[in-house]
Amino acid sequence: MLTWQLWFALLFVIWIYLLWTRRSYYLLTLKIPGPLGYPILGMAHKLLKRENVLKEFGYYLQQHGSALFSWLGPIPFLIVADPQMIQDILTSPHCVNKGIIYKAVDDGAGVGLFSLKDPRWSVHRKLLNPAFGHKVLLSFLPTFNDETTTLLQSFDALVGDGEKDLIPLLQSFTLGIATQTTMGSDVKGAEIITNNKLLEDYQCVLETMTDMCFSPWLSSKLIRQLYGKEKRYANSKLEIREFIRKLIERKLARDAQETELDNQKQDKNIFLNLATDLLKRGVFNWKNVEDESNVIVFGAFETTANTVSYSLILLSMFPQYQQKAFEEILSLFPDRGDFEVTYADVQQMVYLDLIINESMRVMAPVPVVSRQTSEDVLLTNGIVIPKGVQIAIDIFHLHRSKSIWGEDAETFNPDHFLPHNFQEKHPYAYIPFTKGIRNCIGWRYALISAKITLAKLIRNYSFTTSFKFEDLYFVEDITLKFKTVPLIEIHRRTC
Repeated sequence: MLTWQLWFALLFVIWIYLLWTRRSYYLLTLKIPGPLGYPILGMAHKLLKRENVLKEFGYYLQQHGSALFSWLGPIPFLIVADPQMIQDILTSPHCVNKGIIYKAVDDGAGVGLFSLKDPRWSVHRKLLNPAFGHKVLLSFLPTFNDETTTLLQSFDALVGDGEKDLIPLLQSFTLGIATQTTMGSDVKGAEIITNNKLLEDYQCVLETMTDMCFSPWLSSKLIRQLYGKEKRYANSKLEIREFIRKLIERKLARDAQETELDNQKQDKNIFLNLATDLLKRGVFNWKNVEDESNVIVFGAFETTANTVSYSLILLSMFPQYQQKAFEEILSLFPDRGDFEVTYADVQQMVYLDLIINESMRVMAPVPVVSRQTSEDVLLTNGIVIPKGVQIAIDIFHLHRSKSIWGEDAETFNPDHFLPHNFQEKHPYAYIPFTKGIRNCIGWRYALISAKITLAKLIRNYSFTTSFKFEDLYFVEDITLKFKTVPLIEIHRRTC
């Protein structure tokens, strides 16, 4: 008679056999190559360290082509860096939902536009689209301009003080803008913002969410407590929530006191006005307003800060392109110092467009995005992705593919976006804010804000660095980060 230990061993062997058979079946059915990985683990062990994720993706894509299939434990997993396959996926109604990796975002930031499942996502997106309409974005220009005045003062204080990490300063700047443009201009001067406590809280939450994404066991509160990560994380989430809750309560109290005429004068499409109006109409509940507010502030400041920071880093490494950008801006703004940038000015900054686009190509703001199939999905190449497959869209390596961008794909060259070089590219060869059904709601906001900020900085300062482009090592951190942050020295322009 078999002992329980032998029964357990036999069942374990059968489970491993079935799992391996299932893996082989998927590979044969999909006709997409890829590593089987180890029993049970698949290739999960390769992705435990976030600094290795992009390196490992690049290695396997080089070995197997622009798409590969493997496993994360028992979960079928597709990595894609082919523009046509990406278009098929991002435009499919059966690939709208984010991947399971984003459960960590739900815990840290709330269940909002970033991670909501369809059909709730479609409803929220339609309701919140007006908050980023063209007219609303134009109304933000005074805030963008006013806040850069303070930023110029901060940069002035750093002139001649050696190489510095400018990312924290730019994050503080963009967080100030994000809170004002989404939650109302009267938040300016709030102590939690001026003392950088809100920024520290958001950074703590982002760091813990990333840990949870790449170390799933940290999704357990108990495990986070054992690792000493839970207390600060919980406090940061609480402080962010309290800050947002107070803004919502103040807005509702003010609405109750104002006359109907006063309410008519407000722009109901400003995010907080729009969200609280949906609350009063019973379309949103209180948690919807809190979650969406939290997610929208988070997304608005983080991506804009990175776009500006990484553009300055690259311009410091490639001074010939910095000079060309300066000459364009000089032609628009002949005088140094602070100046007002209009929307017409933004439209005329053609070379700065090339700079920003190339920066986001070489350093994709979000290097990998995830989707999952809610039904079988037929691709144009005839392959059917089964229901329940997790898909990683590798934007980082898509943007650096030599077959798309040429032999200099992995270096910085704004000429990649000159019309005669770019117009023949596949429409999904360049997707810094993704594309398709679930593209980023705030992509125009980020670009306008970044262009105004960069224009004023490049007009007033030049930037240098001793850090070499070839020494950059990128880390997957939900948003793109560096293993070692390049430091920049600021020089005041004399003309």
